[in-house]
Amino acid sequence: MQADPFPANPRVSVIVPAYNTAHLIAATLDSVFSQTFKEFEVIVVNDGAPDTPDLERVLASYRDRIRYIKQENQGVGAARNAGIRNASGEFLAFPDSDDLWLPDFLAGQLKFFEEHPGLDLVCADCIYFGDSDLAGKSWQALDPIQDPVTFEKILPTHGGAFASFVLMRRAAALKVGSFEEERPLLEDYHYWLRLLYGGGRMAYNPKILGRRRIHSGSLTYNHEVVIPQAVKALQKLEAILDPSSKEADLVRQQILAFQYRLYVDEGKRSLAAGDFKAALRSFEAAYAAAPSRKVRLTLVGLRWAPGWTRWATSLRDRRLSDGPG
Repeated sequence: MQADPFPANPRVSVIVPAYNTAHLIAATLDSVFSQTFKEFEVIVVNDGAPDTPDLERVLASYRDRIRYIKQENQGVGAARNAGIRNASGEFLAFPDSDDLWLPDFLAGQLKFFEEHPGLDLVCADCIYFGDSDLAGKSWQALDPIQDPVTFEKILPTHGGAFASFVLMRRAAALKVGSFEEERPLLEDYHYWLRLLYGGGRMAYNPKILGRRRIHSGSLTYNHEVVIPQAVKALQKLEAILDPSSKEADLVRQQILAFQYRLYVDEGKRSLAAGDFKAALRSFEAAYAAAPSRKVRLTLVGLRWAPGWTRWATSLRDRRLSDGPG
């Protein structure tokens, strides 16, 4: 049985943002069209892709099975929003154009909803593949979060769910509103937190239903890039929260925790380079963000014996990286 290319009342709307993945999107679409559950529509949103000619050549063989939207580059959040505006399904799915679904992704996710009818969003487990040490490992096994999924639990993760393996009620998405469009990363993290803050319910399906492509240079796994983006996402979120709420207080604490981590890493780099003044400034900023005994001792060392502090910090970090034994 083939999926109806343009069903009048699709159960699921599959929204695929496309940007610079012309060489990968065919595999993604093939994994979607190989689903055992067939009552879905597919909306591909070309977000001003620089490889548009190649993308459209690849999509030519799918054009009778997809809705194709082309817009100026505005980011993945804007691409998902364009897809949502054109969606008609009861549920929404958001596979990235380089990730893959297993054939029972939709059937498995819908079954989970049937078994847990009060949920608004479910994220399935996935296996990593590609150029990384994570290849072959399960996401949920590496970063387990126990049910129930709460605002407080996903706040420190700067993630909480992979959009590629989420199935969400369209009614819940309309209630939460649009994905954030102002930043290139972590728009989904911002969205999940808004869902939970607004009373939405989210859960993890422990079944592995997808494959998550990772690259050695992926920004998603570069903490020097991701943590500053997480700070910006949380600052944006804080602005819309009730300042007296528990969630607002948790967000303020998490911003400071992320900033502490950034300042400490920056201080260590300056210390390793022998720039003691810059190291001192960074560790002072870290202490201001989140006072700790370790940073206080580092500050004392930088003021009185910077060379020794550099040696001691390097030795400690080597021991930590080597692990026990």
